[in-house]
Amino acid sequence: MRQLSRRGFLKVSAAGASLFAARGLRAAAIRKDKPNIVFVFADQMRACAMGCMGNEQVITPNLDKLAASGLLVTNAISCQPVCTPFRGHLMTGRYGHATGLIHNDIKLPDSETTIAEVLKDRGYQRGYIGKWHLNGDRRDPIATENRQGWDYWAVRNCSHRHFNPVYWLNNAKKPTTPKGWEPEVQTDLAIDYIKSHKDNPFCLFLSFGPPHNPYKAPQQYLAKYADRKLTNRPNAPGDKTNSLLNYYAMVTSLDDCIGRIVKALDAAGIAEDTVLCFSSDHGDMLGSQGHVLKQRPWAESIDIPFIMRYPRKIKGAQKRDWLVASVDIMPTLLGLAGAAVPKQVQGMDLSATFCGQSKTGRDAAFLFNVHRGGGPGCDWRGIRTKKWVYAYHKFGDWVMYDLENDPYQLRNLIDDPMHAAKKKQLRQQLEAMRKELGENIPLGGKPPAKIRLPG
Repeated sequence: MRQLSRRGFLKVSAAGASLFAARGLRAAAIRKDKPNIVFVFADQMRACAMGCMGNEQVITPNLDKLAASGLLVTNAISCQPVCTPFRGHLMTGRYGHATGLIHNDIKLPDSETTIAEVLKDRGYQRGYIGKWHLNGDRRDPIATENRQGWDYWAVRNCSHRHFNPVYWLNNAKKPTTPKGWEPEVQTDLAIDYIKSHKDNPFCLFLSFGPPHNPYKAPQQYLAKYADRKLTNRPNAPGDKTNSLLNYYAMVTSLDDCIGRIVKALDAAGIAEDTVLCFSSDHGDMLGSQGHVLKQRPWAESIDIPFIMRYPRKIKGAQKRDWLVASVDIMPTLLGLAGAAVPKQVQGMDLSATFCGQSKTGRDAAFLFNVHRGGGPGCDWRGIRTKKWVYAYHKFGDWVMYDLENDPYQLRNLIDDPMHAAKKKQLRQQLEAMRKELGENIPLGGKPPAKIRLPG
């Protein structure tokens, strides 16, 4: 064996160190140019169900900490507040009338270009874990040969049996059926994915099922609320709080999962160069305005959580009242990844605004609901600005609220003659948006009636 002199050893060592340093610099440059993306979203979690949004009843320490270290957007809006349409927005940056995803249980067309397909061309690994609800029906297994660009796949199409996890892993012929609370199982998968992909740019979407009804949480999280007195929002009649208790307990379980994901990113040494975002597909009325579930134009239905942390480029400790529409998420994530946004995308790329390099933003969000079969959700169109929300249905004007002076939407100004001019202006602005977006689906269905809640 050839022996090296001390001088020769030092030369070789120096050359090796230089090589590793150069590789490290190249890796760092790639990281800056191609940040990882971890997008986590709940199902039916309203924006007001977080401590960082002023809710002192719910227990969300990890989300609050994430908001304090990142960017909290207080006017994030689900433009079509129901599962499948929102997920279409998230995948394509396009509204439901453009993709055909106008209500639940419609398959995302293979012809649509998804965020995963764009990032594949950018050199990203792509993983999707959790609820999909873009396969055309609710049945499992999900017989999807084209996974819309996702190369790792641990998915259930649609089920709300949160204590009975089932997922189809990649190309497996049979489902995996682990035991436990589904969000914890999905978080385990997400952490494994982060560990095994930390050396190359990746995009991971994690879609939780809770706090979607049925409202039933693990006992360990219910116990956290044993000494807390819960009260409904001022716009919710009666004092029915059992659903609220379980709803909050489910949210707290997700908060624990977020804490684990943050720790996993830190342990992998990639937190600085990872875009970590938490959101939801829509909210939940939970008795507010005398209504339940979603598909309504009120805040509890359309306002969603939106927290983003990207230490490399987004200044922390920001709380902004920017309007962010659900169709904006896909192009904004692409912008942060340095990827070109497909020309057919209808949402806005707000990445430069998030990074403090622009003041570009949106003035209004287009609201849209088509209820399959003309059921109790009804068809309606609406507009949401920072200060106002307005909506109408087939039978005429429906709701209009001054959000600045009436945040709980207790006074419907739709028939107030003092606000007739504002109503006209909002209606004209809404119709201009419909025309620009090419949405002209005829409205149908009956106006939804209030439900009866026990006192």
